[in-house]
Amino acid sequence: MDLRREKRYSIAVPGRYRKGTGVGFNVAIKDLSEYGCQFSDLGGRVQKGHEITIRIGSIGPLTARVKWIEKRKVGVEFEQPLYPSVLEHIIVEGGKNEAAAIAAFAQQPD
Repeated sequence: MDLRREKRYSIAVPGRYRKGTGVGFNVAIKDLSEYGCQFSDLGGRVQKGHEITIRIGSIGPLTARVKWIEKRKVGVEFEQPLYPSVLEHIIVEGGKNEAAAIAAFAQQPD
């Protein structure tokens, strides 16, 4: 049973995150809701509780906190929920940017 408070959308959108003023890392955003998203961090650069800023496609930076990590998949919660129009924009673009998301994911070191 899924106990999440909001609907999740499966997307493929290129993104980028950073911790503080550090270097940004390209990621592929795979799952999105009004309150957060999921991406893969192949380098294992974040830990539960870290605060990051993240760009999802052309949206951001958004402040988020790492809520969970499982086998290099990272779940973050946004500091402020996405406005419905912003969420819709990302979802619509998510269907068009799969190749870009895959390319961003492929650029990650092993």
